[in-house]
Amino acid sequence: MDLENKPHQTKNQGNQQKNVSVQETIRKPDTLFLYFCVMTGQLVTMAFGASMAWTSPVLGKLYSNNTDINPLGRPITSIEVSLLASMPTFTNILGMLVMPKISDIVGRKRYLLIAGVLTLFSGVGLGFSGASLVLMIVTRCLFSFSAGWVVFSLYLMEICEDHNRGKFGCYVGIFNQIGNFFGFVFGPFFSVKTFSFIITSPILIFVVIFTVMPESPVYLLKHGKEKECKKALRKLRSNKTEDEIELDLKKLKYSLQNEPKGKIADLFKKRENFLAVVLSFLPQLIKYSSGVTVIFTFLAPYFNEAGTSLSGDMVAILVAVVKVTSFVLASFIVERFGRRKLLILSSTGTAIPLFTAGVYFYLQSINSSLIAYLQWLPLTSLLFTVCFFGIGLGPVSQVMTSELPPAEIRAVSVSLVHSTGSFVAFAFTFLYPLISESLGTEWCVWWFSINCTVGSALIYFFLPETKGKSFVEIKEMLKNYSKLQIK
Repeated sequence: MDLENKPHQTKNQGNQQKNVSVQETIRKPDTLFLYFCVMTGQLVTMAFGASMAWTSPVLGKLYSNNTDINPLGRPITSIEVSLLASMPTFTNILGMLVMPKISDIVGRKRYLLIAGVLTLFSGVGLGFSGASLVLMIVTRCLFSFSAGWVVFSLYLMEICEDHNRGKFGCYVGIFNQIGNFFGFVFGPFFSVKTFSFIITSPILIFVVIFTVMPESPVYLLKHGKEKECKKALRKLRSNKTEDEIELDLKKLKYSLQNEPKGKIADLFKKRENFLAVVLSFLPQLIKYSSGVTVIFTFLAPYFNEAGTSLSGDMVAILVAVVKVTSFVLASFIVERFGRRKLLILSSTGTAIPLFTAGVYFYLQSINSSLIAYLQWLPLTSLLFTVCFFGIGLGPVSQVMTSELPPAEIRAVSVSLVHSTGSFVAFAFTFLYPLISESLGTEWCVWWFSINCTVGSALIYFFLPETKGKSFVEIKEMLKNYSKLQIK
């Protein structure tokens, strides 16, 4: 009897997979509620982006001898700058290793609300840190420890569909850059205390509004809450019929079928899981090794060092506008051109202006007479760097990190990838002011350029395309990676 039923079972499984593929073709415009949910959650990302830009306008005040604008009452030292800029990145690593896994236990929505409250208190503490550099460092570390934006990226992937996952995934990068812009605009014109309160304000709005948002349908289904899952789907996809909602529910069930609870060990038990981690880490590694995030941290001091007639703070605002624009552009074209092509273009394009910026700083270090004719080069190089970074490495790397791992290891994988990427960012951020002071800025920038060039080659040869693929198809692709023709 078992032998007789086996072909029928196989046939039924094949029909089930066929039905799942059919439902993937059902596309309807994204609902206003989905947009509202995405935009509200992005306030966390925006606040995090503003906190990362905090150092650029604030360092100009902390370097000053004017006690009216410098709350420390004395100029800050190089080692203190390294600690103030890099320690939040280090605690972000610790947070990303632990916090996304906690969200698997308490739920994405509940965790995001808890993280929002913690971030709100740390932002207020930063405002009241006054003359205490230690308190500044501690409160900035708490601000980044919750890793709220990482958990939100998981939540975002789980409320989206295959056809809009790339677009909304890019929104994480967009709002991070809006946060940068927010920081660069307000930072130069307000005291350190007031500025700290301003960048924390989006979190207050988030905590109030996000309470009405649904839990992730994937999380609910994984925990056996099918009714709640269907209710969440109805909210997020209110323009679909009941039959279409039922098909979406079946698709989620199919993608989660026989998937065990994820553990660190699961990353290495299956070849496709290990590949998912390595391949999702590759764009993140190139992103942080490009040095763009480091340059943004020290943007005002970096540009002041270039010795042009333009103010570092004003250049920071201009660069932030260009960066936001390029991230928005990426969200419109990522589903048309694909993740892989944009990453290759972005990495190659970022390498070239970084190299030319290094040439400028080298000529400046040897007091070349050519500098008088090249005053336009630092800003031009910086704007092109930001443009190319913004159409790929910035937003699309985030999409790949949440898209490649299967559901059972997604939280664990995202934690590991982002924490490792943040460790790279921590190392670069800590070392940059020290190496720049000892060897010269040109060697730092040239190193970033080399990293982008090597990264472009690695993406070309090893990273597969995931555009338009369901999580099930991505998993199958990784299982057959050795037979895959990457092109």
